[in-house]
Amino acid sequence: MNRSFETSRWDFAVPKTCKETVCCVILLLLLAAGAPAPWSHAVENRPAGMVLVPGGQFLMGSDDGSPDESPAHRVYVSPFFIDAHEVTNAQFAEFVRAAEAFDKVEGPWFRFSAKGCLDLVAYYEKRYGMTLDEFEKIPSENTDEEEATRKRLAGLRWRSAVEALRHMAKEEKTGEKTEEKIQELVKSQVRLPVRGVSWRDAAAYARWAGKRLPTEAEWEKAARGADGRRYPWGDSWDPERCRTGHEPEAGPLPVGSFPGGASPYGCMDMAGNVWEWVSDWYGENYYDFSRNSKDPKGPRDSDWYKENYYDPSRVSDLSEWRQNNPDLLRTPRQGRESNTRKTLRGGGWSGTMPGQARYNVRCARRLWSNPSYWAADTGFRCVMEAK
Repeated sequence: MNRSFETSRWDFAVPKTCKETVCCVILLLLLAAGAPAPWSHAVENRPAGMVLVPGGQFLMGSDDGSPDESPAHRVYVSPFFIDAHEVTNAQFAEFVRAAEAFDKVEGPWFRFSAKGCLDLVAYYEKRYGMTLDEFEKIPSENTDEEEATRKRLAGLRWRSAVEALRHMAKEEKTGEKTEEKIQELVKSQVRLPVRGVSWRDAAAYARWAGKRLPTEAEWEKAARGADGRRYPWGDSWDPERCRTGHEPEAGPLPVGSFPGGASPYGCMDMAGNVWEWVSDWYGENYYDFSRNSKDPKGPRDSDWYKENYYDPSRVSDLSEWRQNNPDLLRTPRQGRESNTRKTLRGGGWSGTMPGQARYNVRCARRLWSNPSYWAADTGFRCVMEAK
């Protein structure tokens, strides 16, 4: 594996082995003198279900992968906490109930969650005071267009939840009752990663949880550590350490099913299971402009973005333009521009073509999608600042 990257001033001055020795000696002297480790306070205040990723430089990207992964380059990332696992069905269902977001979530995540279907059906039955069959028999009335649209969409989502539940709970030859089957499904799906969510859905959950989506740089450092490894567990491919290489209908496994595939910081399933949304807009050539940067947040905040997507002939001030385009989320088209694509990381469970699985789950692998799109193999995890 070629790990060449632009040499920093520190790397040029001190050989790598010597640099590591010096850092270790300084740290040991500080600890011997009674000084706390620089990350000890953060560890003591670690949120439940999260792991600490210490601040520092790491090697981001790859020179032997896809063109958008190059060049491999050094990036500094401040310390942060990241979810040890992908967000689960149970966690997302709690968010939807607490925020009453049944009509607001864009993706049909409930199709992959029996509990999500049950909650949605109960919500509509309470809201309209009737069953779906009764609701669908109500004749159309000449109400205002907005209300008619709202009812039509509610009916479609309601029906989709009922049909998904029936599909998941089909009776077995043993004569098992559907109701018992549903309850078993609910229990078995609790720790499955939520999927079928758009980027906006993921960002909304993160805000509700008091967290945020990770940047590309944060995600990649959490996955590969500071040594530039190809996979979370090392440089050698091992299909027994992750959920990938299966047929699309196989689906993901409960989070944490592959402890041997954990990253250097203890993050599970960062290779395979489901693709994961990150916060950055996608920039195909962004790495050419982010070398030796600190806490990069994607092309939107870079000089490269301003030069390529800010037209001074239309507005006189960049701050005014940003004020009128705070999130750049209202462009529905799917294009090659940075403001129509969000980045995905980690690879999913499917990929049966020769070499496809091991290629897609590399730590440096990048994919993209429109923020309003969803896919059956896409989920997410969150991060928090380490203070």
